[in-house]
Amino acid sequence: MEDLCGKSILFFCPTFFDYEKEIKKNLEKLGATVIWFDDRPSNDFFSKVILRLNKNFISSKIEKYYDSILNDLIAKGQPVDYVFFLNPESINLRSIKKIKKQYSQAEFILYMWDSLKNRRKTHELLPFFDRKFTFDAQDVKPYSMVLRPLFFIDTYKSEIISPVYDLLFIGTAHTDRYKFVKKIIAATNSAKLVVYPYFFMSSKILFIAKKIVDSDFRQVVYKDILFKSLKHCDVSNLIAQSSAVLDINHPKQSGLTMRTFETMGSQRKLITTNSDVKNYDFYQESNILVIDRKNPVIDMEFFKKPFVPYSESVLNKYSIEGWLRTIFNLS
Repeated sequence: MEDLCGKSILFFCPTFFDYEKEIKKNLEKLGATVIWFDDRPSNDFFSKVILRLNKNFISSKIEKYYDSILNDLIAKGQPVDYVFFLNPESINLRSIKKIKKQYSQAEFILYMWDSLKNRRKTHELLPFFDRKFTFDAQDVKPYSMVLRPLFFIDTYKSEIISPVYDLLFIGTAHTDRYKFVKKIIAATNSAKLVVYPYFFMSSKILFIAKKIVDSDFRQVVYKDILFKSLKHCDVSNLIAQSSAVLDINHPKQSGLTMRTFETMGSQRKLITTNSDVKNYDFYQESNILVIDRKNPVIDMEFFKKPFVPYSESVLNKYSIEGWLRTIFNLS
């Protein structure tokens, strides 16, 4: 059903493991015309670092980037019904004001899959959006946002097969993740669990930089790190071959990770450090085990409990289509 038929969406989202492509594709399946732009003017290593530290250092570059986009859209006479920003990193007040002025009749929608405590400069953008969504329940009341958890894409709807691995971890080697997974592997050795860890980093330069500036990171062994990001089909295949997936949330965020929902879509068990998962409608003890981040102990009985398949209504709700229907207020 093409609920967005005839509608035009101006979509800004940083490139992130091809999720921007999946969102664009699914909006088009709903009938929309989607004009996507990366939120960032550049994706080189140093630009990303500067954006995280203080985007004011490249404010001129950011403004020129958004001016060129807006001028091109105006020249083409492009109509816009929705302006959709997903987790913006670079846009500043000057640029969003210009877009808002040009498309004053459009509905402006914001979705954050980072906690606002980690994105201080995003606060100043909030007044320009008609509807604001967050994946983190802690941001709902302080910023008058609507809680909408993340989603899984269709790639993760896989047939249940006999597992090869007991426990799978795939993730970037940041914060305390590396040390945590190593603890889990050591703790499960006696039970002879087959654990598959995939530690990813985006570049060798970043690895070296973290070795220099982060004392905790110095224990990370180079041979344990992989610098090739997995495609969704590869991640899906690994999850399908695993009895359970280990999820380690960011210590400064309570929102449920994408991995939580990818595991759900794959109909696999989840072991997570995020106790907030117990507050959601799909939580059940036979499928989800919460462990202590500081003292991780896995109850081996969890692996013996039968998995309870998620209902179609739950799977539909947390699919990418279900997510988009909420964001764009579709029935």
